[in-house]
Amino acid sequence: MFDTVFTKIGSTTQIFRVHNRNNGKVNISSIRLARGDASFYRLNVDGLPGKSFSNIEIAAGDSMYIFVEVTIDPTNQTNPFIYRDSILFELNGNQQYFDLIAFGQNAYYYMNEKSLIESNTQALYYDTLPGVPDHGGTYTMPTDKPHVIYGYLLVDSTQTLIIPAGAQIYVHNSGGIWVSRYGNIQINGTQSNPVTFQGDRLEDEYKDVPGQWDRIWINEGGAPSKISYAVIKNAFVGVHAGFSVFDGLATGNYAYTGESRRLAIDHTIIQNCSYAGILGHFFNITGGDNIVVNCGQHLCRFEYGGSYRFFQCTFANYWNQSNNSQASNARTTPSFYFGDYSANELSVATDSLYFGNCIMDGTLAEEFQFDTIAGSVNAFGLIKFDHCALKTAGSLNQNAPSVYSCLINQNMSFASPSAYDFKLNSNSAAINDGSSSANGNYITDIINNPFIGPSNSYPDIGAYAH
Repeated sequence: MFDTVFTKIGSTTQIFRVHNRNNGKVNISSIRLARGDASFYRLNVDGLPGKSFSNIEIAAGDSMYIFVEVTIDPTNQTNPFIYRDSILFELNGNQQYFDLIAFGQNAYYYMNEKSLIESNTQALYYDTLPGVPDHGGTYTMPTDKPHVIYGYLLVDSTQTLIIPAGAQIYVHNSGGIWVSRYGNIQINGTQSNPVTFQGDRLEDEYKDVPGQWDRIWINEGGAPSKISYAVIKNAFVGVHAGFSVFDGLATGNYAYTGESRRLAIDHTIIQNCSYAGILGHFFNITGGDNIVVNCGQHLCRFEYGGSYRFFQCTFANYWNQSNNSQASNARTTPSFYFGDYSANELSVATDSLYFGNCIMDGTLAEEFQFDTIAGSVNAFGLIKFDHCALKTAGSLNQNAPSVYSCLINQNMSFASPSAYDFKLNSNSAAINDGSSSANGNYITDIINNPFIGPSNSYPDIGAYAH
């Protein structure tokens, strides 16, 4: 049985064995697919590909492997359908059979048929928005079928991509969505119909495999982009908001520093990314009621300056996967990295870094790293943690001006971090320990429960109200 398979795209390979449990060899006169050459299934019998085979010998007590794949032909059907076939075995005039079942799903496809040469040795492959001029116009994704992206789906300059509530986006290995300079993306999910982004392998064994696709990458210069009520999982980087060109060697600055570079993220879950949940390069990112959890290196990595403000978010790193051939539970990098200069030590101002009523937790003793020139960011009071729950072994000083009424190394007591359930248990230190002045006007949580109950004076910390 094959799980949901997108039409036009092949399945994973399934394997079974055929045993000869007799004391003598057997000759199977034929092995073939019942639908013959017209079948969408493909076989590999004892190392030979094909759809029919004759006179196959199996020695006494021996066995052979049969490998099966399927690619379902496109149809106009918009709902999942079942495609059946059988493998027929003829042995001594008797027939045996082995059933094959696949659930197929038609989809909108974006294929990597165009290329942008990035260097002498590297090219980026992409597809463009269908029916939209290269330098202008809006494309709204339909929601009647899933969307499957090979390579990158490019939102070119002055184009806008609108992704409505309920859209399902499946991205093939190393692909993603790229919003280039002056482009814009609006992801408009709702609580009951979020927009989902994940890899295109739907078999159960891929459910929690990180790094299956690359990222959502947003460049500067366009109107403010928005991600609202989305689920982004199993990527290399969940969301990357960063500049498109660096000219530091020439001028000491990042190119286009005066242009708009704004992204708002709210009510969004980002989980199980092999590198980082949110990656910011000299950008202005604001957000609230977000859950960013269980990533291989960083939950938030903000570098080369910028402005970042988050309210009522749960950032918690209980990563328990293997990553880059390391052993399980091998994360050694802090969940939160904040830097304000380039690799050539060219300083770029950090406008502000503010977290209010946020949980910032993880399994390491120290989950914070600051990489700033001569401590300039802290010296000017540009970093502030306001009524947050922090996990630190010394990088954050509880008495410092930048840490205001925060919990340090307290038990957050989540429901089940390994199952991505970060609701608060009744003994969580985050309950009733926030401040109404630090909530950024987020008065209900990610599932619309009020942060403050009828008899409570203070809101809970994080994205879930207890």
